[in-house]
Amino acid sequence: MKKAKESSLTFNLRRFSGFFRVMASTRMAAIGLIILSVSVVIALIAPLVFPFDPIKTQVSGEQDQPEWVMLFPDGYYLSKNMVVVNDPAFNNPSSVQQFSYSVDNAQVPYYSVSWSQIGQTPPQGSLQVSSYSSSTVHVQVSRAFHYPYNGPPKKFAIRPGFAVRASGVSLSQPVFVRFFIDRIGGENYTLWSANVTQNGSWQAPRNTLISDQQDFKSSVGIISPLAASDVIFPSIGDYVYGFQAIFYGPGTVNVDNLGLTMLGTAFGIFGTDAVGADLFAQTFWGTRISLLVGLIASFIGITLGLIVGLVAGYKSGLTDEALMRFTDMILVIPVLPLLIVLIAVLGASIYNIILLLGFLSWMGFARVIRSQVLSLKERSFVEAAKASGSGTSRILVKHIFPNIVSLTYVNLALTVPAAILSEAALSFLGLGDPTVPSWGHILANAEAAQAVGSWWWILPPGLAIAILSLSFVLIGYSLDEIFNPRLRRRR
Repeated sequence: MKKAKESSLTFNLRRFSGFFRVMASTRMAAIGLIILSVSVVIALIAPLVFPFDPIKTQVSGEQDQPEWVMLFPDGYYLSKNMVVVNDPAFNNPSSVQQFSYSVDNAQVPYYSVSWSQIGQTPPQGSLQVSSYSSSTVHVQVSRAFHYPYNGPPKKFAIRPGFAVRASGVSLSQPVFVRFFIDRIGGENYTLWSANVTQNGSWQAPRNTLISDQQDFKSSVGIISPLAASDVIFPSIGDYVYGFQAIFYGPGTVNVDNLGLTMLGTAFGIFGTDAVGADLFAQTFWGTRISLLVGLIASFIGITLGLIVGLVAGYKSGLTDEALMRFTDMILVIPVLPLLIVLIAVLGASIYNIILLLGFLSWMGFARVIRSQVLSLKERSFVEAAKASGSGTSRILVKHIFPNIVSLTYVNLALTVPAAILSEAALSFLGLGDPTVPSWGHILANAEAAQAVGSWWWILPPGLAIAILSLSFVLIGYSLDEIFNPRLRRRR
């Protein structure tokens, strides 16, 4: 028995390898298999390459151009993302060393700058400045950096969660803090300043320190009609970012999330969308979604069509009439309007879309299978099976289905592109799942953002849909050529 199983397994493996060699020897099938294999690999590694939500995660400025545009004259004034402080949350003591400190020479013995375990969200720490003098002590903690781009960033922001905590202070003896960005040889800008008088509590600005916020320019003191990022970072230059602390007596100041991030106007391979999300990551993830939708929806449709076609073709009379009239009734209904109505009722979930595409794509295949079964059931081997006492299910599974399995494979391969295109069309119309980064969703976002001229936004998902659909079409035609002797070309 064991040897029989091993021989059967060996036979099936040889059979599969032989079939694969025949497929690979056909030029169309080889191209289709290569494209499909690459697509499957991309779909599998997408969560590893981009382990974040590609729709909701902002990685740069809104509607950034691709970085390679900077190689051409049109990209002269573009800029990339820039992080000034590497560890703004001060997770370890070495993060304090990226800042430099300055104080009047006479006050050197009366202050210290160090790392503290006190943080807003333990186990993170903070940068701590302490004064030991009863007189006034001025301390500046800063980080110098070079801005290397000819054009301004899209916007810049102080890290969320930025806050200050003081101890040893009072209303009569506060600590004055001022956070700033200074252009060396140019203007000085105060981002936020305050007298810290409360002991042991974290104090933060009322307004979010993001340059494109409406109240940011007025709080910084910019009166120019230009954007704050255009005024502060107009071109290449050297800057200093940090804070000043003025102690009027002994005290301690802790600063947490002291980060400065600039979002550029160029990012990645395909740029960003209207919310600053990575378009290349969305296109990468879209392969996963399109394969999922195409394969599962096609499998559902082919399975339903196969069952209906087998039963209707083998069972004549009332059963055949009822199934075919029901098939004709659904066949004449326009699929796209029906999908729009059903999705509006059931909800724009990717699983609803898959099920609806599957349940509305079986009719044509069912009629093809029925016509084949009507011919096969009159063959002598079916009559012999009936004479030997085989039941209907056994005849359909053991005798008729093996003779139409090639037709099933071909139609399965040719149905996948239709499902992929249908999902893309629904997403483009705004009826797709908004939480899923499909290729149709990317095109819909481009249309909503009026980015028709941004070809790097529109062309990649369109080509991806066409190329993946082409792979299944090539495989389907190759399967048809292999299984149908009349279509085989003489070699």
